[in-house]
Amino acid sequence: MIFLTVGTWRTGYDRLIKAVDKLANSGLITEEVIAQTGYSSYKPKHMTVIEFCSPDKFVNIISKTRIVISHAGMGTIIEAVKQSKPLVVLPRKSALGEVDNEHQFVTAKQLEKEGKILVAYEVNELPDKLKEAETFVPVQGQGSNEILQVVQEFIDDLITRKGSKSNGR
Repeated sequence: MIFLTVGTWRTGYDRLIKAVDKLANSGLITEEVIAQTGYSSYKPKHMTVIEFCSPDKFVNIISKTRIVISHAGMGTIIEAVKQSKPLVVLPRKSALGEVDNEHQFVTAKQLEKEGKILVAYEVNELPDKLKEAETFVPVQGQGSNEILQVVQEFIDDLITRKGSKSNGR
């Protein structure tokens, strides 16, 4: 089984859900897909849908899945890595209105570098990343301080840029 989860962000994540639904329809994904769709408006036709689930159910589904596909949300990343599940992420893009800033890209890039996740930066990369996930085992342990530093630097940069705009610069 594959678990697709897009979290509970207010805008949903139709782009990822549509892409995985298309892969399931085309036969590139041949096993059952459980999709946690949150606030997304797209209704998949080739997956079992759960709009929202409790934290316990979320952990339970991940424990039963072979591969997790997700946005680059920290809750999903932490749980998938903790359970040694291959995780393929497609970070949300602020330019497409999927998120307010590029924090998911920053997080994904760093965790990919650490060997914890696989990242598809564009929808067309998903089939190759899913193939790679067949044998991928996430690195456990070290790296949490490095990701915290990268995220903090990103936040500091956002604050600096926002301050510059409010000061008329």
